[in-house]
Amino acid sequence: MIAPRENVSNNKNGQPGQPARPRASSAATRFVWGFGIVMVLIAGGGFIMKLIEFATVLLSDEPMQFAFLPVITYIMVAAGFGCLFMWAYVTGKFKDIEGPKYRMLEMQDEIDRTGTVKSQS
Repeated sequence: MIAPRENVSNNKNGQPGQPARPRASSAATRFVWGFGIVMVLIAGGGFIMKLIEFATVLLSDEPMQFAFLPVITYIMVAAGFGCLFMWAYVTGKFKDIEGPKYRMLEMQDEIDRTGTVKSQS
């Protein structure tokens, strides 16, 4: 059984009984974005350096050319994940990351009250 929630107030539509969603401060948001950008730049720089190193080894006569196919496969998979991330970001999948957990709790309350969940349309 789920314990009753204490943090209930009017939501942005003015409907009482909905859980209040905490907002992150603007300083915390700026820190997270800044940290994320720095980490992506560092990781991207390391990735570019490894690609350059791979290209120089591939073009040389060293016996490292056996790694060509696995690295190309890795690059294709990484590009696919990059495209998936960009699609999710552009379509707004990261806009309300807190909403689903509150919806899950609302659905559980509804199941406890009525025994069923009304369909979302």
